[in-house]
Amino acid sequence: MRDGLKRPRPMTVNYLASQLSSDADFTSVAALYAADHLGKPDLPLAQILSEVIADEHVPYLAAMRYKDSGLRKRAQWEQVWEQQREEDRTGRRLDIPVPPKYTSADFARSSYWSNRGKLDVPKERFVSYPETAPDSDSTLMLGWAGWDHKDRAQALFELIDARTKRDGWGTDRIVPLLAGLHEIMPWLRQWHGEYDDEWEGSPAEELEAEYENLLRRHQVGVQELEAWRPVKKPRGGRRPRGLCRRASSPDVVVGAAGDRCPNNHVRSQWCESAA
Repeated sequence: MRDGLKRPRPMTVNYLASQLSSDADFTSVAALYAADHLGKPDLPLAQILSEVIADEHVPYLAAMRYKDSGLRKRAQWEQVWEQQREEDRTGRRLDIPVPPKYTSADFARSSYWSNRGKLDVPKERFVSYPETAPDSDSTLMLGWAGWDHKDRAQALFELIDARTKRDGWGTDRIVPLLAGLHEIMPWLRQWHGEYDDEWEGSPAEELEAEYENLLRRHQVGVQELEAWRPVKKPRGGRRPRGLCRRASSPDVVVGAAGDRCPNNHVRSQWCESAA
């Protein structure tokens, strides 16, 4: 994006731990928490942070937050928001229906429900970006929940750029990130469409143009973005041997340790031994 502007930077739990490891006060408190609250005095700092953050984040993408029932309600809310925007544009009052309230059964995890409630009002501390960390880092990618829509869009662009250029990700793996941008675009137009001195232009126009360039480059359509759903993980039981830990689909891994699985993950780091 633009040079010279401060940019939001999502970070993995491992990276946060490495940055905080030199802070004696922080590591001391973390050690006390691990010993007194978790009963694990020797737990590494990254794992302590993972435990603390576990119920304090909500994913960036609707398809990751809700079950099917929640997504249906979300679609009704989006229709209401679009009608409200039309009222603002035209000054004409519309007969807008009251959208349905959410229940705990609509959310993919109970912690998401606890952080959002029946009106889906964000109260979480972090926005999470599941399955977007580098292939060398298995921990969760996080951003600040206080970011506005412009910041969140820039964070998604940053992740797409990093994963495609540094890790060689193909289109299939960045589709959810593009879907996240698709969800943000209406809010960018609503709140960041005016001239911005820092940007020397409209942030919404610039970000939307970059988003459209990405869609053309990766040959992805809006329908594909809206239809994307995370692969459901099997409940319980032992992970099948020879399957990739980070795959978006259960691809069998073959070859020696150090080879890459069909999803381009190094087997020694990410895949179960097939032996």
